[in-house]
Amino acid sequence: MVTFRRDSAAPLLVISVSMILVSFLVLSVSKAAFTDATSNSASVIAAGTVDLVDDDTGSVLFNVPTMIPDQTVVNCIVVTYQGSVANPGAVRLYSGGFTDSGDFANYLNLTIEEGTGGSFGDCTGFVSQNTIESGGTLTDFGAAHTNYANGAGVWDPAATPQSKTYRTTFQLDTATPNAEQGESVTALVFTWEVQSG
Repeated sequence: MVTFRRDSAAPLLVISVSMILVSFLVLSVSKAAFTDATSNSASVIAAGTVDLVDDDTGSVLFNVPTMIPDQTVVNCIVVTYQGSVANPGAVRLYSGGFTDSGDFANYLNLTIEEGTGGSFGDCTGFVSQNTIESGGTLTDFGAAHTNYANGAGVWDPAATPQSKTYRTTFQLDTATPNAEQGESVTALVFTWEVQSG
């Protein structure tokens, strides 16, 4: 007679494995039930502005049809920085070009100052803070200051809006030769520029 012996360890093994699986499933389900998240408020990113305006209201800075040797003409203009970028780079002044009928610009001595007070067409109350061009002619200025990189001036706006007055003085040289009678400079433009630094 053959006797089969039942192994009592097998059911215990099955029960143990089952309990481990059930525990794993319970832990997994419990773990998935806990969650949390946070997010910032909606952000905004926009480009700033650098903006210069002046008070000439579209008028010309100079209109002198009959200048004679040693005569001096003066005018002021107020330039205002009103961009949204705080502390931009310095404001630079350079030649926007001109047309010379001969070589008249060689005899126009030029002085430009930065300061406060005065307004377009009226330099009353102007106080000079810095001379940015002196001792040269209009020809010299046009050759030396052609763009922002080589522009003249030290005004560096520290706030917005902020203004600076520019007083421009032309003096027709006393040594201007008789041959310059009737000659002229036209389409004369000065350009002020600011960059974001």
